[in-house]
Amino acid sequence: MSAARTDPIPAARPAPARAGPAAGPPAVPARWTLLAAAAGFAGAVALGASSGLLPPPPPLTAPLTALTRYAAGHHHAMLAAAWLEGTGTLLQVIFVLALAHLAGARAGLAGRITTVACTAVLGISLVYDVMLIAIAQSATLGGPQTTTALVAYGLFAAVEQVIVIAPPLLLPLGLILLRAPLLPRAFAWLAVILGALGPILGLAGLFTANAGNNGPVGAAINALLAAQGLWIAAASIITLADQRPPSPALPSALNQQARPRVRLTRARPRAGAAAGTGPGTLKASRAWRDEG
Repeated sequence: MSAARTDPIPAARPAPARAGPAAGPPAVPARWTLLAAAAGFAGAVALGASSGLLPPPPPLTAPLTALTRYAAGHHHAMLAAAWLEGTGTLLQVIFVLALAHLAGARAGLAGRITTVACTAVLGISLVYDVMLIAIAQSATLGGPQTTTALVAYGLFAAVEQVIVIAPPLLLPLGLILLRAPLLPRAFAWLAVILGALGPILGLAGLFTANAGNNGPVGAAINALLAAQGLWIAAASIITLADQRPPSPALPSALNQQARPRVRLTRARPRAGAAAGTGPGTLKASRAWRDEG
């Protein structure tokens, strides 16, 4: 009889692992995180100083002579306010982008929206600074520049309203922080609330507020911008406090070699001693094990 031929059953191949983004945060040196947090705090201080340094502007219906007098009397303050506003906005954008980067793959679509919002906010800030510098330089240059100052002042007042109706910066960042525990959860929800209030107050301000954000809605807009600056400053401080250097530790192998081990053995009774005449004595001997 011929033996039946059996074919070997092929082993099941393991399913290939799906490639995807890592769930953990990216490896970022601690010094870069510290610099980003310091930039956020410095940006909040610079924006606060810019708002306090800029004197209240004249009404939009003021004649050209009043605007020229205003620019001549506050020339240096307006230039300093423009520099502080532009630099502070850039530093805050750096900190916000750093938080989105530290979230890694957990940022998702909200991370890309945060990048777009940062670009829009930075562009609006530059336009704001250009208009402010044009108004400040009009009195110094004289001639046709004084007429150009009227156009720049109208655009300056319009940009003040666009700042609030621009893509909200804290709203997508708050959604990122809800998924990535970079800050306390209360900070994430506060960022979502502040970011959602921006477009609402911006829409109301288009029909009620004027240059300088005067009136009840203008005061609410100024309070919202101040709250957002305080949020950035507080988040920067928390990020700075979380960056603690790790405590140095010896390798486990060295610890095991440097630690003596004790082995207890029971001493044998002498040949002439009778069994059961006394309890056996314990002799302790130190044994060094060769870990290599």
